[in-house]
Amino acid sequence: MGTSSTAGAGEEFRGDGSLALVPTFIVVAVDATGLGIILPLLPFYSLRLGATPFVIGALISVYALCQLIAGPIVGVLSDRYGRRKVLVVSQIGTCVGFVLLAIAGNLTLVFLARIIDGLTSGNISVAHAYAAEHSAPQARKQALGMTSGAIGTGLLVGPALSGLLVHYGDTAPVWAAAALSLISIVATIVLLSPDHPAAEPLYQQRVPEPTPARTIVGIRYAWRVLGLLIVFFFVNSMFLSQIGLFLSARFSWNGHAFGARELGAVFAYAGFINMVVQCFLITRANIFASDRVIVLAAFACMAIGFSGLALAERISLLAAFLTLIIVGMMFTRSTLTAELSRSTAINRQGMIMGLNQSLMSGANISAPLLSGALIGHQLYVGWTLVMAAIAMLGVVLAGQLLPPRQPAPELGTTRPGTYPPRSRASYGSSSVSQ
Repeated sequence: MGTSSTAGAGEEFRGDGSLALVPTFIVVAVDATGLGIILPLLPFYSLRLGATPFVIGALISVYALCQLIAGPIVGVLSDRYGRRKVLVVSQIGTCVGFVLLAIAGNLTLVFLARIIDGLTSGNISVAHAYAAEHSAPQARKQALGMTSGAIGTGLLVGPALSGLLVHYGDTAPVWAAAALSLISIVATIVLLSPDHPAAEPLYQQRVPEPTPARTIVGIRYAWRVLGLLIVFFFVNSMFLSQIGLFLSARFSWNGHAFGARELGAVFAYAGFINMVVQCFLITRANIFASDRVIVLAAFACMAIGFSGLALAERISLLAAFLTLIIVGMMFTRSTLTAELSRSTAINRQGMIMGLNQSLMSGANISAPLLSGALIGHQLYVGWTLVMAAIAMLGVVLAGQLLPPRQPAPELGTTRPGTYPPRSRASYGSSSVSQ
């Protein structure tokens, strides 16, 4: 096979890559909207059934434990049987979990609902793998940015819907999430193209098939990125698991403590910031700074924001510090996820994203328990300062683990001689079309 014909085929595939990912955006956005409906509601929904802050943390931990078990299996199955098939099964589990949560009359059923959802989870990691697989290496950050933007869209719309629907009863938002999950299943079947040889030019980047254990051990640079992601996941989980109860204890709106409606507004604001970061900031930031500098700055923003929460007493200050936290989280997650994807061969995207989700789940098992213990003992300042210290640890580790320049790719990440240089100029040229 001639070099020119191969390059031409690759260029043809890359040319329609953005259009091909539009269905992925729709599917992920619908999924994330359902998740966005549940996030602000679950703490207060559980409180009405008798949960303590520690039990709420345990709810999140048991979900994460199930993800830890299922994550690698889902990733490997998606590598073997195709992204779309595994995504549909995962979405069915989410839908069943939401229905069970809606009819739950006690905490036992709530735990069972979260266990079912956790064991079949993998929607986002499989979608990330699908996006990476259907994009060229130099456009992968844009592709993953599109899926992250879809998450932001869902997290903007979902909490707003939750705040509106809670007027019709505690279970109304949960039923809406279940309905959206069903719509997402149909959208996946109808809109996403099945895995077929149309993507074959990218699969010329495949590497010989070693055992999964040898593959995992061999991805040395990927493990550095995964180490930073673990720090991020831990602090992110501490924040999300108890932010509702923290705000309810420390802030009021129109004479009453923060509740599901106000927390929904906070999550909707976070979704809006997510969209702004993905659409306007992250690609432009890469023109002026390396991934290392971006991650350092993002962890620093989180540390400042968490420290500020310890002192904030007015809504205006709360909004300012929450903005720092959210912007830092968006930049950290997007940059490290894209870096992780680029460090791994194209036919191992499902495996690496599944491993990523498992490590995230490991952090999500312990972090909510620690967070729930602190909030349960009313150590609100301690909760914020612990998160600030972890974010500062992220700053230190990013300075040590991420090189000033992009390292050479792992064997098989792309065809020899076609890996684009990661200069500031190349960032700019590859990001313009997003």
